[in-house]
Amino acid sequence: MMGEIGINDYLVALMAKRTGEEVRTFVPHIVGAISSLLTEVIGAGARTVVVRGMIPLGCQPIFLVLLEGTGADHGRETGCLTWLNDLAKLHNRALMRMVSDLRRAHPGRAILYADQYSPVAAIVRSPRKYGFGDRPLVACCGGSGTYNFTLTTFCGVPGVAACADPSKYVSWDGIHMTDAANRNVAGAVLRSTILRQPLDKVELASS
Repeated sequence: MMGEIGINDYLVALMAKRTGEEVRTFVPHIVGAISSLLTEVIGAGARTVVVRGMIPLGCQPIFLVLLEGTGADHGRETGCLTWLNDLAKLHNRALMRMVSDLRRAHPGRAILYADQYSPVAAIVRSPRKYGFGDRPLVACCGGSGTYNFTLTTFCGVPGVAACADPSKYVSWDGIHMTDAANRNVAGAVLRSTILRQPLDKVELASS
């Protein structure tokens, strides 16, 4: 399974005060780099590759804090940054097209897309339904403020304490998800038709 690639690129661009329009132009370049990496992995003999889609960036504490006070639109239902979630969707659409292209170019290989956006978005919309607390945008371990996260005080710094029950939180440290959230997303991905359907058509390598 390929790790998430691209989040740091978008984060660095936003920290450099790039506009939303500028950041969107990075999508084809980032997805192109992922395609090149996958082609290299397949060329090295990989028979099965799972490409992870991007999570809703606008629901992550680090992005919410980074863009706090910029006037960016927050969704009424979730409080997430609308345009950043739209960026993640744009990235994922490009990623799915890339996966389709690679499947055609490499018949006999299982190249699968894992939708991580949908399960995370579902948790944020209805956290209690999935066993989480009522504040899905707040980090378990962090500094302070609305999202229990600051850009200067991170989890692990002396004096920064974790929450009493991480299993009730979606975000661990404002950047990474908790084990509970990851388990939920992994289960959703494994049940996903998008992930399973190609497995019925391609004989996977046993190794």
